[in-house]
Amino acid sequence: MKKTRKISGMKQYAVRGLWGVLLACLALFPGCGTHRDDSNYAAAIREGREAVREVMEEIGAPSVSVALVDGEKVIWSEAFGTADREAGLAATTETLYGACSVSKMIAAVGGMILVDSGKISLDEPITTYLPDFAMPLDERYWNITVRMLLNHSSGLPGYEPGSVTSAPFPGYAARMLEDMVYQRLIYEPGTISAYNNEGFTMVENLIRAVTGKSYPDFVREKILEPLGMNTSQFQNVPLPEESCARAYNGEDVWPLYSFNVYASGGLFCTAEELARLAAMFLNRGVYGANRILSEESLAAMGEDQRLGTFDPVPCEESRFGLGWDTVAQPGLGAVGITAWQKAGDIPGMYGTILVVLPEEKLGVVVFGAAGSMENTFASSHAMKIANRILLRALVERGRLSKMPEPLSTDPLPILTVPPEDQAIYPGVYASSFGVCRLDYGADHSLSLHGFDGTDWAPLYENFQLRSDGWYAGEGDPVTALKLLTASDRRYVALRRPGVSPHYSFSVLIGERLEDNKPSFSAAWEARLRETWLPVNKDLSLLYPEKDDAPGFRLNAIPDLEGYLRGNQILADMNPPSEGRLDGKFLIVPDNVRGMEDAAMEIWNAQEWLRLGSYLYRPLSGVPMLEEGETVISMGEQGFGEWFRLPSSGTLSIEGSGSWFLYDGEGKEIDSGTGEHIFELADAGAAYLFLYGKGGTETVLDLSIP
Repeated sequence: MKKTRKISGMKQYAVRGLWGVLLACLALFPGCGTHRDDSNYAAAIREGREAVREVMEEIGAPSVSVALVDGEKVIWSEAFGTADREAGLAATTETLYGACSVSKMIAAVGGMILVDSGKISLDEPITTYLPDFAMPLDERYWNITVRMLLNHSSGLPGYEPGSVTSAPFPGYAARMLEDMVYQRLIYEPGTISAYNNEGFTMVENLIRAVTGKSYPDFVREKILEPLGMNTSQFQNVPLPEESCARAYNGEDVWPLYSFNVYASGGLFCTAEELARLAAMFLNRGVYGANRILSEESLAAMGEDQRLGTFDPVPCEESRFGLGWDTVAQPGLGAVGITAWQKAGDIPGMYGTILVVLPEEKLGVVVFGAAGSMENTFASSHAMKIANRILLRALVERGRLSKMPEPLSTDPLPILTVPPEDQAIYPGVYASSFGVCRLDYGADHSLSLHGFDGTDWAPLYENFQLRSDGWYAGEGDPVTALKLLTASDRRYVALRRPGVSPHYSFSVLIGERLEDNKPSFSAAWEARLRETWLPVNKDLSLLYPEKDDAPGFRLNAIPDLEGYLRGNQILADMNPPSEGRLDGKFLIVPDNVRGMEDAAMEIWNAQEWLRLGSYLYRPLSGVPMLEEGETVISMGEQGFGEWFRLPSSGTLSIEGSGSWFLYDGEGKEIDSGTGEHIFELADAGAAYLFLYGKGGTETVLDLSIP
């Protein structure tokens, strides 16, 4: 049976009481966790504590951990709040947090260690080192280099479920490599940069192939031990009991999921230990007596990798280095300070940030745990804390005369909209953000509406063209939209305030889709009416645990012929095919990830839908479970079995695989493993899904009155 995350009534009272005491302690004193500090940075430490307090109160974060570095010395390390409410544990500087995508910095350092040793070259194709890597559907994969893995320009396809699961899956990286045979690239390698987890998971495969060692073993030997990061680890081995900061969804504790993408998001560490990595960057590749990287490799990691790529609206939060999200962090760049930054998020669990100021020899690390799924602690909150600490430290050192002033709120003059803009820019736009529709009003104001799956909902309304070339509203001159054409493609960009009020940043949010595309064929019209159910996913492992139905539908987009949305895809009918949809046609730097092609395949004499390595069968083809005993043998292909259930009767399940019961709306009623008996009328079950390893058996016995 599935374990509930609900806390008993008496325990809830105890938890609320403990949480209240901890918040009161936080409000009255610097921190409830252990800490060390340096009187030379007293103002920066006070600023940091105040920033932490404000963020924790704003979003109900249960814990935050901070470390500040000056040169090679950690001068302040402090933890706030509670690491585990149920156990009554306060957060300390020894509490582990998920580093999330900050783990990519470890992978980047690992790659550069191999460059320094001459075992790999940045500009050599990865097939030189990974001969098993193949993408027969897209021969451009031969052009992917090691550098492109580290700077997000490989074009490898986007995220597939399974990277974060409820039980360990240590073979994720190897499986991703195998599954590339089903994939096409998103774009020509090296031409644009768009955030890409798969590039770093490929680094994990690369390191294993070149060194013969597992990625966790290589990292521990070459990076963690030389840096003294002795408690940092991956989940290839169990985390020590009560060592981690727990995340919550209100009163419920989130399960500690397994982060199987070791290179792109799987490290657990403390803020203080990760600060030693920052110190290594600040000291030209050296930490203590250990040289980790050559000065040449460290400098290469800090070079702007987006120079020379297609980048019509440069986003300062994505000036990728090798591993770094940006080597021109805008919050510090706005006051003339060079900062390299890496952020990370696991929504609903952790948010992280690592920032180093190479010319100032300062660095900061911030970790936080979520208190709710809706109001999660994100990397943006960590960044807000980090910016305040670093800016105050620079003022304290005399590098800045004062803290920066907020951006002006004075509206800019309104301009007349060029008639050609009103002719070419209205229409539907798309990116990984989703689908939106841009329209002009009778007064020439601009509005943007987002597609919520069924209809258009307002995002930004009645924006006027201003003297700086951006469309903005009356009350907020910073938040603005810009229309532009690049390489014969139409784009809409968004300018928005940064996490600190003294700067803004811009990002492309959509590419205009073509009008008058071919409409759907009769075959695809029928597929749009179908619900598609997964057959080769172990649904018990997927993150996060949620009430959404496992099936999905492909939906036409209102006001737009020839395009559809569904699951992870936005697809068009180009090239037209009865059995294939092109889901990788957008060129949007920063925001083209997770797009997938859709293809129809014949399995078990039915048309099944393939998205990447996953297959989905039509709900209309699911058989009714017959009365009596049925023995289900799981095939070596790894397909699960779906059955319709009668409205009444007794169902017994016995076997070693997983089972899932759903109601008529596709909502999960119950799930588990092993033996169980259900009265179908009481359970309200309408569908059954069975999943297990190849060769295992599950015995069903249905009795109908």
